[in-house]
Amino acid sequence: MHDIIPVSEIMVTDVVTAPIDASVARAATLMRDEHVSSVVVTRDGAPVGIVTEGDFVTYLCGREHLGAVELDEVMSAPLVTIAPDTSIVDAVSVLRSEDLEHLPVVRKTGTDGGEGGGEGGDLAGILTTTELTYFVPHLARQTGDRSAERPRRAVRTDTAYERDDWEFEYHGEDESTVSVGDVARFSKPITIDDVEAFADVTGDTNRLHLDGAYAAETRFGRPIVHGVLANGVISAALARLPGLTIYLSQESSFLAPLPIGDRVIAVCEVLEDLGRDKYRIETTVTDAEGTTVLEGDAVVLVDELPPVAVLERDAASS
Repeated sequence: MHDIIPVSEIMVTDVVTAPIDASVARAATLMRDEHVSSVVVTRDGAPVGIVTEGDFVTYLCGREHLGAVELDEVMSAPLVTIAPDTSIVDAVSVLRSEDLEHLPVVRKTGTDGGEGGGEGGDLAGILTTTELTYFVPHLARQTGDRSAERPRRAVRTDTAYERDDWEFEYHGEDESTVSVGDVARFSKPITIDDVEAFADVTGDTNRLHLDGAYAAETRFGRPIVHGVLANGVISAALARLPGLTIYLSQESSFLAPLPIGDRVIAVCEVLEDLGRDKYRIETTVTDAEGTTVLEGDAVVLVDELPPVAVLERDAASS
């Protein structure tokens, strides 16, 4: 769960640096020789800026004599940094909000600095989108609630049964077909009975999910829902899209633990029509407080309903 994993566990510690009075040509040589995409600029050993491959493309392509240009003329400053104990989830938020691909990791030493920018502190490492995408493959995707852009449609499902504590709503241009921009939302509480049943059916009897005393001594401090069980709520939302939805693939990042007993909400937005009745769908799961516990992408095939379902639907609407 990424909200309890600090960046210190995944950052690159062998950071390539150059003093502020070094030339841009020197930084370029370091990137080439060290096979890195950025150089952290330092003053008296403290990080104060950064130069990336993007800077070369954006600012330096028109200059002919890079050996005469010093780094303080072209570096990005003030430097946005994070602390070693920053969680992966918070690091992603900083990257997204600042539109960055590189985040130096700095240990504070009592001077200004740390998350949000500024100078000072000891350089501990660097975190880039390369490292993060191993854990958060959907880093580049901005998650947001866009269901308000589509009208809410009457709930119609072709499921075998529903329960009173399950909730579903659908926002789309047409409740009989799937279109890009449609949003489906399904929610239900996940109880200890659900967790125990899932463990029994799948054989995943990890004590983290079933033994309170055991879980209390882990980094989570309490039992949590199986990650795949939370992922299954996405399947429930997809099952309620118009037509007969067939899961083809799912890629998920588990961002935070889901406590047992919480109401879980799955939101599925159709992002792309892939042709031949296949769609790419943004999938997000949040807990009752709105914390994102899972995000990812799914690909589904939407077939026409079988004749018996069409007859039942037409009879119900007449």
